[in-house]
Amino acid sequence: MEIDFSKSLYELVSQYPEMKEIMLGIGFNEITKPGMLQTAGRYMTIPKGAKMKKIPLATIIQAFEEAGFQIVGERE
Repeated sequence: MEIDFSKSLYELVSQYPEMKEIMLGIGFNEITKPGMLQTAGRYMTIPKGAKMKKIPLATIIQAFEEAGFQIVGERE
């Protein structure tokens, strides 16, 4: 499975619901808040969220790769 980091979080979680648990495990606690994906998630990308939360993008990439995903697209 490929994850395009240039897509919004909303798009990605809609396509791969299991991403929510991976993101939660990394430290994106807001992803479980009601309405968060429908609002901020529509414009937020994983790299932007990583920068805001001060989570190294390499940590996120590693978590997704360990879960069987291949990362494509924006990495900054």
